[in-house]
Amino acid sequence: MYGESAHVSIGVKEVEQIAALGWRGRDEAQLGDWLLRAADGFTGRANSALVLGAPAQPDSWLPDLVRWYADRGLPPMVQVPLPGGEAVDAVLAAAGWRTRDLVRFLTGDIDEVQNLASVTLPSRSEGPPVSNLLAQGVLHSAKSGVSAQLHAEPDGPWLAAYHYRGAALPPTARAVLQRAGQDTELCFASIRAAEPGGGAGAVLAVARGAVAQGWLGVTAVTVADQHRRQRYGTRLMSELAAWGAQRGARWIYLQVAADNAAALRLYERLGFHHHHDYRYRVGPVPAAPSA
Repeated sequence: MYGESAHVSIGVKEVEQIAALGWRGRDEAQLGDWLLRAADGFTGRANSALVLGAPAQPDSWLPDLVRWYADRGLPPMVQVPLPGGEAVDAVLAAAGWRTRDLVRFLTGDIDEVQNLASVTLPSRSEGPPVSNLLAQGVLHSAKSGVSAQLHAEPDGPWLAAYHYRGAALPPTARAVLQRAGQDTELCFASIRAAEPGGGAGAVLAVARGAVAQGWLGVTAVTVADQHRRQRYGTRLMSELAAWGAQRGARWIYLQVAADNAAALRLYERLGFHHHHDYRYRVGPVPAAPSA
């Protein structure tokens, strides 16, 4: 489909459209080429307009966008890819919209990432083969007393371990996490403490994978504070890269806050390339009409 360095040469618009399949709003609409997304405020990506290309009405897109989010009780927010979104960014800046969360969009070759992320794993797996369409309940036992589990849906312990922005998840989170685009397959990976008798205990780390159009997107990476610096994040990346490759993924992407220096260093060591950035612009909430 692409050349050898496809994860580098792919355009910003194309890779952002693929990423939008892996993390969606519960409510979506098109405004020209733009994708409007809303999900009761849970995550920026699911509650912002992805501005790729031109809006349908160049002279009225701003009030139309503000109105769409106001109808859903949300502040208007736009995800602005950089490069590519400078013109829209300038219009929003002039309108007084504030900036929020500069994000690095990283890409890589899945084979390279899998090789670099490999950690000491057993020679065989327990449970159903991972060649199944959905890797439900696959376990990899480890001498360290932990196991990696891959599931098609998040269970209660997985959801409890994923802390978005350091907070517990709102009720709408499960629906957002399980929503994906057409022909997109999801995987919920976790590292769990092994209990005597082969059971799984406390969840130490979690991550979510989404495969679409030959790409694996990795999101929701969370390692419990007391279990950091034990390579659990790397172990999750290894497991998800193997899972994605078995489903035809050749390339991998993830998004990291630009000020998360530790995560950026880790992903650089795992072979990721800085593809582009994006940031959010948030507008004022429209005043309620007077009675």
